[in-house]
Amino acid sequence: MPHAVDVLFPLPVPPFRFLAPFDQEAGPLGARVVVPWQGGVRIGLVVGSEQLPASQATEYRDVIAWLDREPFLAQGAHELLLELAESSGAPPGVVLASLVPVGLREELLHEVSAVEGSGSLALPAGEWRRGDSLGPAELDLYRRQGMVRERVRRVERTISCLVPQRPVDEALMGKAQANQRLALERLWELESAAGAAELARNAAVPDSAVRALVRKGYADYRELPAPPVALHAPEPVQLEPRGDGLPKGPVILVSGGLRRDRLAAIVPTLERDVAAGHSVLVLAPEAAYLTQTAAWLASRVPVLVISGNSSDEQRLRVWEEAASGRALVLVGTYAALLAPLLDPARIVVTEAGSGAYKLAAGPRLFIPAAARRLAQRRNLPLVLSDVLASPEMRLWASPDSAQATSLSTADCLGSEPTSTSNHIRLPNPRQRLFASDLSEATGWPLGSHLAQVLRQVQERGRQAVLLAPRRGFSAALACKDCGHTVMCPNCDLALRYHRSHDRLRCHQCGYGVPLPEVCPNCGGSSLAPGRAAGTEWIAGAVAKLLPDLQVLRLDGDHQDDLTPLREGTPGVLVATSSIFRVLPLPHVSLIGITLLDTHLNVSDFRAAEESLRLLLQLPELAPGGRPLVVVQTFQPEHEALIASTEENSEAALEAYGLRLMERRTRFHYPPFGQLAKIQVSSKDRGAAEREAARVAGSLTAAGATGDEVLGPVPAPVSRVRGQYSFLVYLRGEEKSRFRMLLRGVSQASGRVRVRLDVDPRDVAEFLE
Repeated sequence: MPHAVDVLFPLPVPPFRFLAPFDQEAGPLGARVVVPWQGGVRIGLVVGSEQLPASQATEYRDVIAWLDREPFLAQGAHELLLELAESSGAPPGVVLASLVPVGLREELLHEVSAVEGSGSLALPAGEWRRGDSLGPAELDLYRRQGMVRERVRRVERTISCLVPQRPVDEALMGKAQANQRLALERLWELESAAGAAELARNAAVPDSAVRALVRKGYADYRELPAPPVALHAPEPVQLEPRGDGLPKGPVILVSGGLRRDRLAAIVPTLERDVAAGHSVLVLAPEAAYLTQTAAWLASRVPVLVISGNSSDEQRLRVWEEAASGRALVLVGTYAALLAPLLDPARIVVTEAGSGAYKLAAGPRLFIPAAARRLAQRRNLPLVLSDVLASPEMRLWASPDSAQATSLSTADCLGSEPTSTSNHIRLPNPRQRLFASDLSEATGWPLGSHLAQVLRQVQERGRQAVLLAPRRGFSAALACKDCGHTVMCPNCDLALRYHRSHDRLRCHQCGYGVPLPEVCPNCGGSSLAPGRAAGTEWIAGAVAKLLPDLQVLRLDGDHQDDLTPLREGTPGVLVATSSIFRVLPLPHVSLIGITLLDTHLNVSDFRAAEESLRLLLQLPELAPGGRPLVVVQTFQPEHEALIASTEENSEAALEAYGLRLMERRTRFHYPPFGQLAKIQVSSKDRGAAEREAARVAGSLTAAGATGDEVLGPVPAPVSRVRGQYSFLVYLRGEEKSRFRMLLRGVSQASGRVRVRLDVDPRDVAEFLE
């Protein structure tokens, strides 16, 4: 019986069916194949197979060749791709394109030959020609008529090198040819050189002597196989193991402490894994954390690194190294998730609660959740590490979170990790934290309390880090006379004021205009920045307060050179949260959060949790020290602040974590319920609103109840980049029913775009 395979491509489509070639041994599921595609060829991934009745064989085209004899991805990854597509509501090909960064666009040599007796004049039988020697339409016609044979092979990387052609002879024995003779003798010793200039330097002769050898035929340029591309080798940074390693269990949590502490508690287990001949996958949320994690691990175990910054050649070589069976630790961003490690011992997800793990486009997957599914498929232990154990982490580790065990104060204050069941809790660094109530303090954006300690920083020659909620000067420019705010013409957002350039700019669409001299609404001259201060405004306020102290900025628009601060020069750094991605400064005595309410007031059920995570991460800015932390807020009694400042902070954090679990459970928020955000956008507001109503109606027609479908409602920012958006929310408790309802949500409809985000990390965020 004919054998069919389902092939997935990195395109927004489902798998396509092809016939396996009868004259080739079939490869495994998860291998790559080359298939005919639109007058050419394309590489795809085999995700399914089936025996077909002979009567159906003529309906499908043949696979041209198998590229792999072993699965190209991790074991079970081909099934995981389909599962993630179903759970995210995205086409399977989009999931493939997002998670597999290598191997699907390799350069191929495609050749064709006429079938004997086919009568093709353009393609003589028995002669192989390049596939692109025929036009796409002509090749497609030959294929449909069964008149052509095809074959492919990978195009190996080559480099042009200078190689010797003839040995030294009498013609090079003269005094005038001495340099040529030296160069040729050296070339025979080397066997090849990258070019004439390199050979000349190596032989210590003029370039003209080498050019003469080429001209006389003693040497020539040839295409030779390129050497393996160099891989990124992290510079090891000493990391001392902490504790005896991880407990056993399907999901292990490591929380508290600094990033270095958490990794130190994990590394004894990784060392034992590698010593036993196993590999380990370690994931990091973004490039800065990846670099730091790889450097620490490289001091203890062999490390491979893959990230979005790796070249295609580097990624392919990492893939080959991963599949070699060598015992190593592969450290990567989400690009490493499906790497073909042969005998892994476990999967480790560092900073597991980080929002950076949420893919910003495509299937909008949350990578720790995908890693959990992969670990379950491969029956591997999953290690989740973060400063704060999120409700998702707790639920994955223990379905009955109410049975979580609290630690005694003595345990929490111990110098070594303490564990209960499958949760290692490290003591959080004690912080000297002061909540400055802005309703009572004077001054803006530097309240009187923060200004007072900043003066002490200057007097004592120390350093301070101030965290600003945004870049630019202020969130808006408004008229004091009429209250008008200068808005973006493309977005329902105020233009951000950038004082250093005297411009207003939209941080969504990039639109910018010079600073107006008068109010566009009333013509008045009382335009002034709003109270929502950005890095530029805060840096200016610090410079005015402390004129003799160096003030630097770090944000998405402006990155000052931090070398003076790294060398110990006193100063103040004003930064956004991007500061957590750079190395800490050596003499920080003050950390200030200029407005915590910006984080607390985000319209999302995770806002308080993320604010607490921010507070717990502050010691990363001064590891080994204990700077004063001043938090400016209008909500000094907020439970997130209290949980981070109580004397027995570990017990307080544990109690707060359980309250978060209870709250999520009560309102059926993820992970205790299913939630999807459907964004409908169009340049025509009416079209967007009608389509959103149609989407909501189709969900109701599919069986969703009034409690399960919320909306449509205008998005919190109803127009972005000229697109009007309406939101529909789908929620539910039972996974299979939730997925069934999602299948009816189309991704696009004419002039209207429909975007879907399952388990959104920000329920009000605009989806790109």
